[in-house]
Amino acid sequence: MSRNRIFIIFMALCLGFTVLAADAARAVNYLRDIKVQRAGDSIAVIITTGQPCKYNSFLTSTKPERIVVDLTGVDNVWKNKKFMELPLKSVDAIRTSQFKTDPESVTRVVLDIGRPIDFRSFQNGGDIVVKLPALKDEADFADWSVKRAVPTTSRVAAKPAEKEKPLVKKKASGVEIESYPKRTLVSYNTSRYRDPFEPLVGGPGGQLGQGLPALENLALVGILTDEDGYRALLEDAEGNGYIMMPKDRVKNGYLVSVSDDKAIFQITEYGWTRTVALELDITEIK
Repeated sequence: MSRNRIFIIFMALCLGFTVLAADAARAVNYLRDIKVQRAGDSIAVIITTGQPCKYNSFLTSTKPERIVVDLTGVDNVWKNKKFMELPLKSVDAIRTSQFKTDPESVTRVVLDIGRPIDFRSFQNGGDIVVKLPALKDEADFADWSVKRAVPTTSRVAAKPAEKEKPLVKKKASGVEIESYPKRTLVSYNTSRYRDPFEPLVGGPGGQLGQGLPALENLALVGILTDEDGYRALLEDAEGNGYIMMPKDRVKNGYLVSVSDDKAIFQITEYGWTRTVALELDITEIK
């Protein structure tokens, strides 16, 4: 066999391996399942994807309130994208959509809750867990799963035309709020030593001139409006006042949005991200 023929065979094998590697790199990640479980006084919504992915979660600033989870690099191939008949009161409905396809696929999962809450989200392998407080009168319920709620494949195939028409109507209009990437959860025991992650300036009181104010020490006392929109008037326990607009920072977070009756903050501590809504307490005049 001539050297030229051996060289051609070698190059063909290299090209074949390159194509296989490229196909593997383009492996599609997809939305597999959504489960709802009772976890003590909380509700756990578990979103499962084929592979671990980046995600962003936030509470919308418009009423009725919704928890939105965007999954980056994930395709939504479900025919049924809206689930209304849930066995619990804390979540009214679960909706999904293919929010973006370019430049990268983004699948959006929306939890209709209809109330401002403080929720947590974290990643566990291929699962993204959203935990929210259960309503006071929330009764125990059986675990719920999208896989058990979706009709069988044979039933879907029997009436393809009826299933395809609603897809155009169910395109979700996105509500995007700027957020920062979630950090990897790191456990650190400070023992009797100073926590190295604590800032060198500022204190727990959130006083003026001592760093950023801590959200747990702030109360929303007023809403200001001008040509640039709404601003939040906040006050700490010592009577210091702060006027903030979206993107202004507080300790471990920032102000997301301000409406006519509340301010939405996003706080990230040790890899845990939570959304906190401060509502304006308006005393009724009788």
